[in-house]
Amino acid sequence: MDVSRLTLCSLLVAAALAPHAASADDWQRIDAAAPFVDADGVFRTPACSGSPRLEEGEVVATDTDYAFFVRDGDPERLLLFFDGGGACWDAGTCIDAALDGNVLYFPEVDETPDELAGFGGVFDLDRTDNPLRDHLQVYLPYCTGDLHLGARDTSYPLPDGGDWTIYHRGHDNVIAVLEYLADYYANEVGEPPEEIVLVGASAGGYGVLYNYPALARRFPGVERIRVLVDSSNGVISEDLFERALEADGVWGAQENLDPEIASAFDDGAGQLVPGLFNTLGWQYPDARFGQYTRAYDAVQVLFFNVSSNLGNPERWFDPVYLLLSGLEWTTRARASMWGTAFTTWNYRFYLAQGQTHMVSFYDDFFNEDSAGGIELSDWFGDMIERRWTFGSDWRNASCVPACLPPEGLDLSTL
Repeated sequence: MDVSRLTLCSLLVAAALAPHAASADDWQRIDAAAPFVDADGVFRTPACSGSPRLEEGEVVATDTDYAFFVRDGDPERLLLFFDGGGACWDAGTCIDAALDGNVLYFPEVDETPDELAGFGGVFDLDRTDNPLRDHLQVYLPYCTGDLHLGARDTSYPLPDGGDWTIYHRGHDNVIAVLEYLADYYANEVGEPPEEIVLVGASAGGYGVLYNYPALARRFPGVERIRVLVDSSNGVISEDLFERALEADGVWGAQENLDPEIASAFDDGAGQLVPGLFNTLGWQYPDARFGQYTRAYDAVQVLFFNVSSNLGNPERWFDPVYLLLSGLEWTTRARASMWGTAFTTWNYRFYLAQGQTHMVSFYDDFFNEDSAGGIELSDWFGDMIERRWTFGSDWRNASCVPACLPPEGLDLSTL
């Protein structure tokens, strides 16, 4: 296989692995419930996608069992971390790419307690400057290719004939976790948490915003909610939006669309993420919303290039098309963040230098200061802990005019 075709797979694998090892401390794997009726009376079936893969020349399904992880902490303060890992939305991205070995998303829950114990950033219990080190921590894996939004089983054609069903059940999986937590707080703790922090990385960032109303309904008395969207800027093509996110889209994202955020889907791809921030920001004035990205995020650029060239897979990893997509992506991402900041009073962004994807569960979380010298950990800590934002480090921070990596753009990762 052409080495360039492995670029995305390598990036996703690298992004999914934490940078140092540790013991499994007290992470516990929780298998998701069997099909159930949720608190809203909706039938839910948690599952991973069941993506096809080749095994000794035969097409077989990946493991469809969904599970999540919990680490003990102070139940008055709750962290929910939504994992990322790519997406798929048509036969080329859901089926052909998987069978070619050029996976565009992670189709199974393959995390282990040992792996999670090695995560840095918001999961590092040894850092006194980590404002989440004492929180009860919940980690939501991602294995459905639908940005945690899906509620539909969709059949796609196989290359040699026949169809293959992908279970886009990301939203069902999130609801299973929320129902578990609602039951835990009602029956074990006896009262809701005082503070909830939602962190979503890559695909998980979209999931945090989409599922926010479902969480708020289950914890109606919690006013102190903080949100960090890490490397999820929503710069996508209209083609992807129409295929996956319209009312008849393959993910079924609008089947369970909360009325509170429905208007965000009215204006197409370019306004989806700004619309979600704006709508949630005004619906929940006591909440705070933060957005982080690097200015030339290689994975986000790559997915934007793929979604812009769905009918021309030979362009997906072409350096010329990647460079052009990168320039368009960074321009649109910056405009989106500034526009959101002007219209959403309880939102701030951090635009960092470089190309690396995601930061929230890496050690770089504590080293990042490329946005005007503001340390990202201080920016995040003030969003969580400071009562008043005036004079705090939680403000709109940008790397401009020094957003390019010091060594220049690396087109092998764009």
